[in-house]
Amino acid sequence: MAAFDASANADRSKFNVDLIDEADFRRKTEVFEQWLLDNGAEFPQLEIKCYDDEVRGVHAKEDIKSDTLCISIPLNCLITVEMGKDTEIGRKILDARLDLDAPKHVFLMLFMLTDMRNESSFFKPYYDILPQKMSNMPIFWTDDELRYLEGSYMLQQIADRKEAIIEDYDAICDIAPEFSEIATLDGFMWARMCVCSRNFGLVINGVRTSAMVPHADMLNHYRPRETKWTFDNSLQAFTIITIADITAGAQIYDSYGQKCNHRFLLNYGFSIENNVEADGFCPNEVSILFELNDADPLYERKHTLFLRDGYPGGRRLRLCVARNDNLTLALSLLRIIVANEEEFEALLLNQPYAYRTIKNITKPISVSNERKAMELFNNMLDALESAYSKPLEDDEERLRSGELAPFSNERHAVIQVKGEKVVLRFFKDFAQKCIRALSGEMDALCEDVYAREHTIIADQLCNTLKPLVRGGSQRTVSRVATAKGGASRGPMIV
Repeated sequence: MAAFDASANADRSKFNVDLIDEADFRRKTEVFEQWLLDNGAEFPQLEIKCYDDEVRGVHAKEDIKSDTLCISIPLNCLITVEMGKDTEIGRKILDARLDLDAPKHVFLMLFMLTDMRNESSFFKPYYDILPQKMSNMPIFWTDDELRYLEGSYMLQQIADRKEAIIEDYDAICDIAPEFSEIATLDGFMWARMCVCSRNFGLVINGVRTSAMVPHADMLNHYRPRETKWTFDNSLQAFTIITIADITAGAQIYDSYGQKCNHRFLLNYGFSIENNVEADGFCPNEVSILFELNDADPLYERKHTLFLRDGYPGGRRLRLCVARNDNLTLALSLLRIIVANEEEFEALLLNQPYAYRTIKNITKPISVSNERKAMELFNNMLDALESAYSKPLEDDEERLRSGELAPFSNERHAVIQVKGEKVVLRFFKDFAQKCIRALSGEMDALCEDVYAREHTIIADQLCNTLKPLVRGGSQRTVSRVATAKGGASRGPMIV
């Protein structure tokens, strides 16, 4: 295979490969399409193509104008949650009130796994065209492939997903032992990822449900979206309508939504190299655990505060490059973790609520505390970045070179860890500039800051730290004294 041409639009250009035209794929596709047509489906302007093993997509056979109904799949060709509930095993699950990890997915799986055993099933042409191995899904990766994710919390999420699937399977077998004859654990895992990656959340005749929609589930992901889909009650069909002009031969895309790459990889088996929205926002995240130091003399008091907010062993947060609730909470947790006794009292007493929680602690308490918090944050980020087997620059070069096969698990893993490292680097820059600003460089850093820095960093320096350095902590001292009903125990450390 020739080297992959990694361009600025790599998420579309990766499909510019020699198409696979195997006789078996062509035969199954023809049977599948004819089955849909015989049952009232319409997709006259479209054709299915194959780019790699189990990688398919839908293309325009002719120019398609915006606002064209390009796919219509009638209700009788859909598999819904209610069909799974109506199986014998489904009714037993409902009667037993099982607490399943993904109940809607499980009911879809139940119908499919049960019905697939019937060689004359109405849905057989659909089952035959579904991917049989799903080796792109991380829960099926080999140990060697999982090592591509070394250092990433994604490894724990993969393990958690596998454990949740096993628990669901065992729970079903406990109340319906005959289910083990319908599906093995491996078959159950295949069905879970098949449903997870292909189902649509719909409202059908007033009922909110999820459904497997043949043909529509062949569209690949791209943003900004070029189509929109819904269940049309007047047509009693699932429909896809174009919202942009599409030229003959071009691939037709769906949008799977705005997501961090870890969700794309875990649930769909791919990563997006340029995962950036039209407004410049990148939803990629990194997972960080904020936990107390058990050698801290204030551990028990701080731990009580953590428990009050429901964080018994610390709090894991996903941070992206955005000023959002998770970033606000991360800064609050850092301030508490590094606080000495005087700072801890001030953090609590400066809250306007009788029932104080971490979420109420949104302002810095002192220059000293804030500097320690940022030093801890920087050290945490350093440790997370050093856990990866390769630096960010290596990932960037490998993707730029085009050496990685476009649909390979290795490429998707590299995209995933690269995205995490970019977020880590951003927050290291954030923490280091905060440390410098709190160490005497505030004026220099704030000069033309909005022209030089990301808005998140600029806002933190100018709107949070600058007022703190210029006297915010003195106001905090007086409020502590008032709350105690007398003089404070000493000056605040700045």
